[in-house]
Amino acid sequence: MTTEIIAINILKIVFVIIGGHVVITRVVPLLNDFLLSFIKDKKSVESFTSLIDIFILAVVGLKIVEFAIATENPFAAYLAVLQPGFDLIMLLFDYLKWILVVLIGVVAIKNLK
Repeated sequence: MTTEIIAINILKIVFVIIGGHVVITRVVPLLNDFLLSFIKDKKSVESFTSLIDIFILAVVGLKIVEFAIATENPFAAYLAVLQPGFDLIMLLFDYLKWILVVLIGVVAIKNLK
């Protein structure tokens, strides 16, 4: 049974890494192009998409730690030390949601004029 749990959690880790890679290499550039069509300040759009990249990496890291701990390997339990750092990054991105809402509002008002 433990071999099955370890194998399943390793597969989960692999698929989380693949999913994170796809989002960072395919979806975020599309978001960047979409935002550049509305916002002419290229530097601010690139900074925003960099924040999105960091958010994705934090989510992927958090999930990797979660799945590694679930393998019930005593050495993987040491990865739990990383979890508070990832949790802090996730808390910071709660504020990023509000920044995005304000940014969308500013762009909408700007385009109405």
